[in-house]
Amino acid sequence: RSKIKEMVGATSETEVCFTQNCTHAINVVLSGILNSRDHVIISSLEHNAVLRPLNYLKLRNNLEFDVAQVDDTDDELTVRRIEKLINKNTKLVLLTAASNVTGKRLPLRSVGELCRRNGIMFAVDGAQGVGVLPIDMNVMNIDFLCIAPHKGLYAPMGVGVLVARKN
Repeated sequence: RSKIKEMVGATSETEVCFTQNCTHAINVVLSGILNSRDHVIISSLEHNAVLRPLNYLKLRNNLEFDVAQVDDTDDELTVRRIEKLINKNTKLVLLTAASNVTGKRLPLRSVGELCRRNGIMFAVDGAQGVGVLPIDMNVMNIDFLCIAPHKGLYAPMGVGVLVARKN
């Protein structure tokens, strides 16, 4: 916990939770904070680990979500597209740190700042990023960071991490 805390800029070791895998960490966040009629914004690069639970929650709990198209070369355009999707029910923005298909890195710091200005929680699927890219939850205003340690941290399979700065 101490090493993860230091690596990602968490404020306390008590924020670091071990899970079955990164997908489980994502599900803990989604099922733990979202209610009926809440709105979520994701990117067009999200993994099945994000899409499937959101579709399930949409059917079961009347959750709403929108997909912001990521621009390959213009991060500011991507942020503007996310901003245009914000509505009065937007509770969470959930983005991958980097695409496992294209390698595209998302503008986490800019999106984190957008979320803070609008009182929206920000979650990051760090499966492809943690251990490879510099990720600082304080600098990037990340509330929830989901990690797949078997990738960039070379840990064994079957371990996941959720760093949660909010209950």
